[in-house]
Amino acid sequence: MDLEVIAALSAAGVALIGIPATVLIGRWQMKAAMRTAEATLEAGLAQADSSYRAALDAVRAETYAAHLQWRRGIQREAYASFLLAAHRVVEVGERFVEDNAQELPRESIRAGRIAIDDALATLKATQTIIELEGPDDVAAPAAGMTNAAKSMAIYLGHQATFERAQGKIHRLLDHQPQPVSAAAERLIQALSRLRRLQSTASSDSSDWDEHETQETRAAERSCREAGNALPTNALDYEEFEALVEGHLRRPPMLSSRYLDAARQFDDEEVAFVRAAKIELHSRVS
Repeated sequence: MDLEVIAALSAAGVALIGIPATVLIGRWQMKAAMRTAEATLEAGLAQADSSYRAALDAVRAETYAAHLQWRRGIQREAYASFLLAAHRVVEVGERFVEDNAQELPRESIRAGRIAIDDALATLKATQTIIELEGPDDVAAPAAGMTNAAKSMAIYLGHQATFERAQGKIHRLLDHQPQPVSAAAERLIQALSRLRRLQSTASSDSSDWDEHETQETRAAERSCREAGNALPTNALDYEEFEALVEGHLRRPPMLSSRYLDAARQFDDEEVAFVRAAKIELHSRVS
């Protein structure tokens, strides 16, 4: 075998050996490239996930802040509406008392009572919203204000009846036939005597004995006898009883229950406003 043949065979062997090595190196390079691509992909996915989560957290924070601001606005409006409704009850009741000092037609009296009922209904509705919105620190004094306002409205209604009866009986003294004005005068005197006796009992209850009690009962009977002498349409039953009750004890707006309700209203309002400010200005933890 000559040298050319040997050289050819050697070259062919070397080539055959080099093919697997090339393939092996190529596979190593491909695996390295794939690992690099996978690492790059994982890094990209991690970055994308981090960016997505950061964006999602930012959106959630903005949404929560917007929701909190919206809820604070709802609460603020509810609190303000409740305060207005509570004072509306008292204002309507006091105006009804003032109006009844004058001569009113039955339609106006009925309209005044309806106005008080409507004001109470509005107050109850706004108080229900306060209970739903909360918190309890705000809802509790709101309930106290509502109860006090209801009590005040009742006594203001009684006071209106008392004022109306007072006005009617005093107007009977003017431009009326002598028997009518005389009966009205007797009733006024009997009521005044009843009030004086009751004032004495209130100021010095320790010395109040059975004799004075009998005097008070006699004065009350005199009031009813004088009332029976009035024209049948002068006073209705409710008005006459309001007159006697107001002189036997105290006018409704001077009664201890009304004054207690008014104090409760003021105290609960202070507590409500304080709790509302804390709730509206508190920071989100």
